[in-house]
Amino acid sequence: MDLEIRGRNALVLGASSGIGEAVALALAREGVNLAIAARRMERLERVAGRAGELGSPRVRAVTVDLEEERSIDAMMEELRRSFGAVDIVVLNGGGPAAGRFSDVALTQWDDAYRLILRSMLKVTKAVVPAMRAQRWGRVVALTSTSVKQPIETLVLSNAFRTALVSALRTLANEVASDGVTVNSIATGRVDTARLRELYDDDEAKLRRAGSEVPIGRTASAEEYAPLVAFLCGEPARYITGQTISIDGGLVRGIFG
Repeated sequence: MDLEIRGRNALVLGASSGIGEAVALALAREGVNLAIAARRMERLERVAGRAGELGSPRVRAVTVDLEEERSIDAMMEELRRSFGAVDIVVLNGGGPAAGRFSDVALTQWDDAYRLILRSMLKVTKAVVPAMRAQRWGRVVALTSTSVKQPIETLVLSNAFRTALVSALRTLANEVASDGVTVNSIATGRVDTARLRELYDDDEAKLRRAGSEVPIGRTASAEEYAPLVAFLCGEPARYITGQTISIDGGLVRGIFG
């Protein structure tokens, strides 16, 4: 399917590996001009090279630390100068420290707020005005199944990812008549460095985690990316305000 976004400008955060990389490469195949951002330039350069091979006409790699406001400002200013307005943004970042409510210090709540919520809202507020002005735009946030079914040992993720989804759901209504769609993904167990960290990089634990998914295994990032790319495309213009699970059936609720 042609997603009709060739030549659009897309920004993918957390694009140096895992899900972010897979999404960036899926968009590259659609011929978008691609800005990819993360902390490590050497990894970004590798992804940028691959994106160019797959069909992205222009690729820009930009370093950013999402916990630092000045770093986000610098990224957005560089993109304005060298890349132009952002038509598509994929919000994606690292996960907060694991822990139960009784074990997490207040300072960790502050850190998680900056990483998961404030940073993503800051980027969104930077790109949405131009989207509204041109009457076309796509915002897709990559979150977690914790927004639908809280995870006992991830209280920070439960709280701030849910807050982000709620804020973006509100935004979706505000911008829908301007041709801008806003959606979120509730991410299940995808085989990434983050998942391996949560399971102590223990193969037995990872196999057990996969067996708890109705499909019977964890997902690959490449299985995850096509739906995200679709939501960024023109055929998805009537889909907005949704939180869609990619989880192999892990969330047991009727509405997934």
